[in-house]
Amino acid sequence: MNKLSELLSEQISPEAIADAIKTMDMTWHVRQLFDALPVHGNTSDDNVRRAALLGIVNVATHHLTLHCTEYGNLSIQIPQGSTASPLYSVPGCTLLFAMNDQSFTVDLYSVFDDHLALKERAVVREGQPLLIEGPHTLFDCHPCTQDHCAIIGSLNWPDRTADISVFDRESLRKIAWFPHDESAARFLVSLELLEATQDPGLGKIAEELIYHYHPAVAWKAFQVIHHLSPQAATHYVPLLRQLDNPHLDGLLDQWSQAA
Repeated sequence: MNKLSELLSEQISPEAIADAIKTMDMTWHVRQLFDALPVHGNTSDDNVRRAALLGIVNVATHHLTLHCTEYGNLSIQIPQGSTASPLYSVPGCTLLFAMNDQSFTVDLYSVFDDHLALKERAVVREGQPLLIEGPHTLFDCHPCTQDHCAIIGSLNWPDRTADISVFDRESLRKIAWFPHDESAARFLVSLELLEATQDPGLGKIAEELIYHYHPAVAWKAFQVIHHLSPQAATHYVPLLRQLDNPHLDGLLDQWSQAA
């Protein structure tokens, strides 16, 4: 088994893995995982293989995932950002590493409820990985230039309960968010569609989804219940408080003051 995939096969702390890869030949280990990718239409034709690889690249994030387990994933990326593109938070913990003796530059921002603050600029070199705590720090890798283009390696331990926040690159203000958890996103869209079509079963579905662990789903379900029966909604407030989510608590406080 490849040493990198071995590190993700059990619950090892990101700090311990960061120490381990300082002395590893990351270029060689990544190449091994790259060559082992299960590309459809296995062939010796390099052009066919390259075309197949393009099909498994995430075009939204410009990532190619090389390995994924229940604990985390490993991917490589060539940054394609621009001065017009927004900044996205990465839920969970991320470990950035360099390879091919090519360093890359990262801007680090402190994350607040509604805005970012530029903290520092860091250079990631081979043997010097950078560990980033997603809830507190957003990172932005400098895009490739004509003179310098480095492949960025990353290990990520995702937090499915956290949201992905979107910030304007110039003002650094929060402009949007969406759930990292796919089921949460699906339930939110479903509630909105049922609400828009005035489905008669909307109330019953909301009463089930208010027990969802994701605060956004629980809050949307609460809003639906409150619209149908304000008195019934009050009984669910203690339940939502148990999620111990500051943002949700703030929404409940606002609702309580307006009621």
